[in-house]
Amino acid sequence: MTSDDRSLSRRGFLKTGMAVTAAGSLARLGMAHGAQDMERDTSADGALFNALRIAPTPLIMDALIRLGYDRTSLAMSRGVRPMIPARGTIVGPAVTTKYEESDTPTTRDDIRSFVFRPVDEAEPGSIWVTASGTSEILSMFGDVIVLACRQKGLAGLVTDGGCRDIEGMEEVGLPVYAAGICLYGPGSVIRPVAANVPVVCGGIEIAPGDVVAADVNGVMAFPRKALPDVIQKIGELGEKETRSRRAIEEGLPLEAAYEF
Repeated sequence: MTSDDRSLSRRGFLKTGMAVTAAGSLARLGMAHGAQDMERDTSADGALFNALRIAPTPLIMDALIRLGYDRTSLAMSRGVRPMIPARGTIVGPAVTTKYEESDTPTTRDDIRSFVFRPVDEAEPGSIWVTASGTSEILSMFGDVIVLACRQKGLAGLVTDGGCRDIEGMEEVGLPVYAAGICLYGPGSVIRPVAANVPVVCGGIEIAPGDVVAADVNGVMAFPRKALPDVIQKIGELGEKETRSRRAIEEGLPLEAAYEF
């Protein structure tokens, strides 16, 4: 199935309301296991992540807002955007790398420990989040590292820094979100200092294991414990959207068709 096919399938799925049924049943599955059981049961987690991939990020955000979360702490800066054409939603638990501004040169051990190892040890379906630690746009990775992430089964990469080798990334095909393109890397400006620790990326705090979701609309993250409630709320909101779409297609005026 091509990326275009996946995008069309998702639109059709939402439009027909089938997504509501799927999201509702999967939410009940996760809630029946309970939060503690869900952490141990990767099959339940996988089902919930699959349900979330049906939804665009604005709908996920709407669900979180209605659950009482602060939208400003969940949405990354608008500067973090797709570097290759984005189709559908990528969703997965965060794997993190933290950079800081430093006068100390980066060593090979720094790269091995905080850049290579997080990728090599990441679970399939994870999203690698690299916090640059600077407002300067520097290339945090290129197509070779993106290829390694694809081979490990990661769902995508996110950084508030830059990246390079865009044509090569397009050939690899793994979603990449960044704040820009840069011909050169961090050099002596910043250095990696930690992996799988809480980071601030794109203006929001992300802890290892947090749920990261990204599509053409933007990038967001939220606590993993909220996942079952988010899925359930998406089902409720999806029902409203489906009814509104059908009413508009049947010719009702917007004032009558749109459900708040």
